[in-house]
Amino acid sequence: MSCSYSKEFSSSAFTDVENAFIKEYLPLASGDAVKVYLYGLFLCQNPQVNSDVSDISSFLNLSEEIVKDCFTFWEEFGLISIVSKEPFSVVYHPVIGSGVSSKPRKIKAEKYSEFTKGLQAIIPNRMISTGEYSEYFSIMETYSIKPDAMLMIVKYCADKKGSDISYRYISKVAKDFGNREITTVDKVEKELSSYVLRTSVIEKILKALSLRRQPEIEDSTLLKKWTEELGFDVENIIFAASKIKKGSVQKLDEFLLELYSIKSFSKEEIAGYMENKEKIFNLAIKINKALSIYVDVIDTVVDTYTKKWLSFGFTEDALLTVAAQCFKEGKNTLRAMGELIEMLRERGFIDYTSVCDYFEREKKSEEFIKKLLLTAGVNRRPNRWDKENYATWRNWNFSEEMILEAAKLSAGKSSPLAYLNGVLSNWKNNGVFSTSDIVTDKTPSDDSQETYNREYERRRLVAHQRAQKNMEKASFEPEFMEVYGRLNGIEKDLAFAEIAANNELLLKLENEKKELNEKLSKILKNIGLTISDLSPKFACEKCKDTGYVGTHRCDCYGK
Repeated sequence: MSCSYSKEFSSSAFTDVENAFIKEYLPLASGDAVKVYLYGLFLCQNPQVNSDVSDISSFLNLSEEIVKDCFTFWEEFGLISIVSKEPFSVVYHPVIGSGVSSKPRKIKAEKYSEFTKGLQAIIPNRMISTGEYSEYFSIMETYSIKPDAMLMIVKYCADKKGSDISYRYISKVAKDFGNREITTVDKVEKELSSYVLRTSVIEKILKALSLRRQPEIEDSTLLKKWTEELGFDVENIIFAASKIKKGSVQKLDEFLLELYSIKSFSKEEIAGYMENKEKIFNLAIKINKALSIYVDVIDTVVDTYTKKWLSFGFTEDALLTVAAQCFKEGKNTLRAMGELIEMLRERGFIDYTSVCDYFEREKKSEEFIKKLLLTAGVNRRPNRWDKENYATWRNWNFSEEMILEAAKLSAGKSSPLAYLNGVLSNWKNNGVFSTSDIVTDKTPSDDSQETYNREYERRRLVAHQRAQKNMEKASFEPEFMEVYGRLNGIEKDLAFAEIAANNELLLKLENEKKELNEKLSKILKNIGLTISDLSPKFACEKCKDTGYVGTHRCDCYGK
């Protein structure tokens, strides 16, 4: 059973506020802090209303940062406890009679009497509220900022923004100084003097970023970071700023950190990096176009695929050729292209010429396999199994002419390709490698072929039974079924992510798949198995310990 108030009932009901809150705490808080406290109290008594920080922020027309700061303010008084920051969650305590401290912090106003007089003199155009005073007292207590130093900070802010300046801006600057331990008159004076000297530089940087605003204290802090911590010269910072489209100080900071990571500090190094970055960016667009796909965030494609492929040594022409081949084969996804590139890399086909040669050989091989299937009386398109068989027969040193001769003998049989494989195996064992050496009675008879096929089926059945027993054995291991089941399901997730061109999810799933395989290997190792033992191993007695995996026969099967 579930009971709750309707929205209409909630609207007509009341939110209780303890008198002690109004008497003792209200004078100490800002208007925003009171709004947040009362609305939070309302949410406690009306749990059916959405209470995420974003919902509170939207309802009160305050930023999420201010909402969190207000809750922190009340936590310091012991009226609430922040029990979780992600997701953000608070617990309200009674104002009186609680087990936690229910009294305001002991900040004696008389301690700051000179400060309050000086503060009102700096900001004469408006009456400073008790809550604003309380905010400044709290900052000075928290960061150990001296009153005279705090007045210098306030005066700097007022000179910059005008006498109607918001106390939030002053608080933000004061907290920044406090975090950097700039808390005494001498330190504040030195910082502000340094800032004045840096103002002209900051103005040039803002101009390079096409920003029409005055320098802020935060800009000075970042400039100090760029020059002293990262080691960039001012002229090179300005040059870097001019290279950012739709620039902002935050984007410049990210760009300089990127340049720092690759140790590019001079104009020449920055220009070279930008040129190369633009080329890679344009190449990623060309690859997507060749694959006929669209991706919203091209940067993800660059970081996940294009940069890696170029690091392998592939040229732009080679990559575009691979992309065109993937589109032609109907494998027009970045993931499928990545798999093909990995295969080409393993086989040493990296430059444009070798990639083109490989695809040309593949094309000729497929045309021959089509002819082979027709000759053997098999009416279907070539598949991967046919290509593997063809590669095996060529490794046996049979020419295409000899393979076609075997196909002619196989036509009309119940299992033409199995029969064809038996013919070639027989010829190989008897040294028959040219058409002039072919003797009809050296080809396997129908009886021997049937025996061959029966043995083939027997070994296939044994392989599947062995894999099934291994699976049953593994199923008793803790976490095996969970990990193995997720591995099977993750392939579908990868396919959907690929279709949706969600590269961020693809990368996440690939990493998860890698972790799952490592975990599965450890689980199986405890019982003397490997991942390959869960699939049928199908080979002759001679090759049974070579780890040949799959339903394919080994080269010497049938000898």
